[in-house]
Amino acid sequence: MTGKTGRGIYYRWTGRLPAGGALAVLLLATSAAAAPGGKLTITTVDEKTGQPLAVRLELRDQRGRPVRVRPDGAAVVGSSIYFDGETTLELGLGTYSFLIEAGPEYLTRPGHFTIDRHADDSTQVSLARRIDMHSEGWWAGDVDVQLGLDALPLQMRARGIDFVPVAAMVNDHGRCLKLKPEAPQADQAPGGEQLCGGWATLDLRRGGGLLALAAQPPVDVCQWKVLDPSLASAAAARDAGGLVVALTPYAWDLPLWVAAGKLDAVQIINRHCQQDAVVDAETDGRPRDKVLFPGPLGNGRYGESIYHHLLNCGLRLPPAAGSGAGAPFSAALLAGGKRTTSRTIASPLGLNRTYVHCGEDFSREAWLKGLREGRVMVTNGPLLRTKVAGQPPGYVFQLDPGERREFEIALELAFYDATKVEYLEIVQNGRSLHTVRLDELARRSGRLPRVEFDASGWFLIRAVTENANVYQLATTGPYYVESNYQPRISRASVGFFLAWLDDAAAKFSGNKAVLAEIDAARPYWNNLLARATAE
Repeated sequence: MTGKTGRGIYYRWTGRLPAGGALAVLLLATSAAAAPGGKLTITTVDEKTGQPLAVRLELRDQRGRPVRVRPDGAAVVGSSIYFDGETTLELGLGTYSFLIEAGPEYLTRPGHFTIDRHADDSTQVSLARRIDMHSEGWWAGDVDVQLGLDALPLQMRARGIDFVPVAAMVNDHGRCLKLKPEAPQADQAPGGEQLCGGWATLDLRRGGGLLALAAQPPVDVCQWKVLDPSLASAAAARDAGGLVVALTPYAWDLPLWVAAGKLDAVQIINRHCQQDAVVDAETDGRPRDKVLFPGPLGNGRYGESIYHHLLNCGLRLPPAAGSGAGAPFSAALLAGGKRTTSRTIASPLGLNRTYVHCGEDFSREAWLKGLREGRVMVTNGPLLRTKVAGQPPGYVFQLDPGERREFEIALELAFYDATKVEYLEIVQNGRSLHTVRLDELARRSGRLPRVEFDASGWFLIRAVTENANVYQLATTGPYYVESNYQPRISRASVGFFLAWLDDAAAKFSGNKAVLAEIDAARPYWNNLLARATAE
């Protein structure tokens, strides 16, 4: 598409024109009088309010390579350019593709443009909000981040992230990484503003990764050697009041952390799940059976199945999600066979995110309390919100002995334009109870089938997309049902973790200290097996 603006500036578009004519005049005008290359000033606003809007811009050349520009006042992280309402790009001649987004609550604006002549123009891009998670009481966090703090508030605004506990100290397989001490701490809540600071540590060694959030004092994770046992780290975090999160569900020491009562949450969507690909290996963890969990979706499905086994053992452990943004490509990821020229994980902040239901009372303490209590939804795509009997996820419903009860699920759903939701699923006690396609959901006027219980158990709702490269989903935290105040404990799921201990003992047969921790965990799991109430 070639044309001429009223100011004598020429432009030409190629490819699909995004919705909304403002971007058509955008990108990009060029001027015969301009110097080689040229300039484009982009202003971004909320379509409804007209207020300036922080955004993330991806700009690529005709070969699909990221365009390396560093505009004044913007933050450049990997291939992403973050700016707060306005930026000026200096570009050479050529064809470009772009994407402008302000997180999943706004419609994304993709498109292509060609600069035919030297450019010197400005344009305003309006982004339409499709959902307001804050108005529904949901606040987004990314619990696995190793980015610098100076530009982090801007990135959070552009990505719709409210809470980021940055890892201030990391033990990466014996290599100690520390946040620069001169980096500022940002703490702007209460009042609904973004919260970020060096409030986490990450112990990533032989037995898997342990995130400790808001421990005071922070855990000195660098004191341990690569092959040292991990329980001391988990215990130190708990003793300091920290919230302890497993970096991945398949960490070798997961059954040890559970048996010791040192685990608060499990990242079921984690840094192995990246923007367009997956690190297809369970590094530092128990490898999956690739016959049962094949292909690029296998890693994510395997991790989710482990989490469901935990719930089937009668445990109340909420799910969590984190992107690994800014983390180095350590041995833990490179062992998966993924070669990269990048030094850090390229996933943008909040690619994998944890939403916590805080209502209007958002603060660091309220967010962490909500995560601990399981009032969560985790996602790397869809925005799924549910209530059951007016309650968010994490709620425990009590049944009297012999009582039977049906639960009706109130559902709200939104998703990115790029990858549609393929189906919704109600999972009960680890098994798919109902699978509902979107066309069927429309015929049902948005109502999901009811869930029936006459004994203890749990259920959750998930939305799975059509993405063939990454296991892209949203899942609520579980709702729990208890009859006579007793949880449901599955013999098969307890047996799953007892077999895990056997595999770990064989894997680390030469490490006496680790073998001692494994032996110490066996009585817990054997006791659970003796108390099992279901197959």
